[in-house]
Amino acid sequence: MSFLLIGAIVVPLVGAAVTYLSASSLKEKTGYVASILSLVPLSAILIAGNEARSTPTRVYTETYSWSPIGTFGLRVDNLSLPILLTISLLVALIAIFSVPYMRQRIGDNPGRYALYYSLYMLYSLGMLGTVLATNLIEFYLFFEIMLVPSFFLIAEWGYGDRTKISLTYFIWTHIGALVLLIGIVVTGYLAGSTDMDSVVNNLTTNPSLISTTVRLAVVGAMCFGLFVKIAQFGLHAWLPSAYSEAPTPISAVLASAMTGIGGYAIVRIVMTIYPSAFLTLSPIFAGWALVTMFYGAAMALVQDDIKKLLAYSSMSQMGYILFGLASFTSFGIAGSMFQYISNATAKGILFIAVGAIMLQFGGERSMSKMGGLAGRMPITATAAFIGSLALMGFPTTNGFFSEFLLFQGGFIRATNPFSGYRVIVAVLGVVATALTAGYSLMALRKIFFGPARVESAAIKEAPWSITLPLIVLSIVTIGLGLYPTPVISRLVAFGQSIVGS
Repeated sequence: MSFLLIGAIVVPLVGAAVTYLSASSLKEKTGYVASILSLVPLSAILIAGNEARSTPTRVYTETYSWSPIGTFGLRVDNLSLPILLTISLLVALIAIFSVPYMRQRIGDNPGRYALYYSLYMLYSLGMLGTVLATNLIEFYLFFEIMLVPSFFLIAEWGYGDRTKISLTYFIWTHIGALVLLIGIVVTGYLAGSTDMDSVVNNLTTNPSLISTTVRLAVVGAMCFGLFVKIAQFGLHAWLPSAYSEAPTPISAVLASAMTGIGGYAIVRIVMTIYPSAFLTLSPIFAGWALVTMFYGAAMALVQDDIKKLLAYSSMSQMGYILFGLASFTSFGIAGSMFQYISNATAKGILFIAVGAIMLQFGGERSMSKMGGLAGRMPITATAAFIGSLALMGFPTTNGFFSEFLLFQGGFIRATNPFSGYRVIVAVLGVVATALTAGYSLMALRKIFFGPARVESAAIKEAPWSITLPLIVLSIVTIGLGLYPTPVISRLVAFGQSIVGS
């Protein structure tokens, strides 16, 4: 038996101890250790993905016995591979970005660096485990592991009233997780297993195990819990303050990697186990997604605080993910999961760029006090431009193909069979992209163009530990915009396995 994927879980766990111990001598440079350790899961996942290519099902799985739940499984397939690679890359790059940024937050205290980087490694463990999990209880375990380290990272190093903000974040997301757990427990009890594949097989063989009414209730509960995680309108109260007041490296992880995992879980769990029930409720979800898209974008338009603008932008982008899923088409599902990736690279770029500006600008976040920074920070400005174009869905960026596919899915669902409601939702979804372009271009103009202000006279380009992550993510954003086929083909194939051709 190969131990590739269990290694991808164990290394971040061991890495938490390694970074804790090494911080006493390395201090802020412990971030380089965290980055190197994060490359190990990335390599393991790449090898596992290559192994999967040689199997008829294109799936690589490791299964371990765990008596309370039956099996502890880890899986790389067409759906999880692109998501896992995105998370691993972002974790490694943001660890490097943390080196100069957390230096100005922590100073010379080695104990604080030890705590920060050990929590950071546990945070990455939770995200990777959640995506790899093949058992519902295992999934919930890792889902909660994501929550605890992120709570402490915000509470310890956030801005503003960080105690209240972190507690709000914890309460909202934990309540969502508990509602999700209700759906998991009911599913496991009635289906006779918590192994995802076994649940699907049992319900396919004997549909009467769970009645239609109960299926709808379980889907409603699971989606409610996951909608909290992806901050859909009405369940988003935790997001604006958590994103804007978290330390910027953690804001970058929250926005680019963690939040969208809720969308992945909808596909992996809800749509795979209960496809017909999800389809029944999908018109409601489509309308909900549309409201989220418009509300988040409209709120972003009126912000002066650049981190709060990105927070509401992230909420809007999560609406795009749900919009594609609600189409219940293979293109919509593929577009939504590719939207996870395009949003991840774009938000990673933009939050790191904001961190660079804050670092060079004495912590300033007000766009009205900036201007003319393009000439002083050319690499940061170029990367921010690329990230903004990806958010807008501009051709040659990965955002173009993700939005094209998810809107295509929306129109396919609206016309086959024809639904006036679905047509209106699809058309308005396209209109929402104008608001995205509006706040993105507005922010670029205020920050990087126009006359330079006196306050920015001494501003210079950020150090390499910030520009390197920006350059790498920009290359990935453009690369996937020019050649998205390896990712999209996998996601479309998985979507077809759920909804058919």
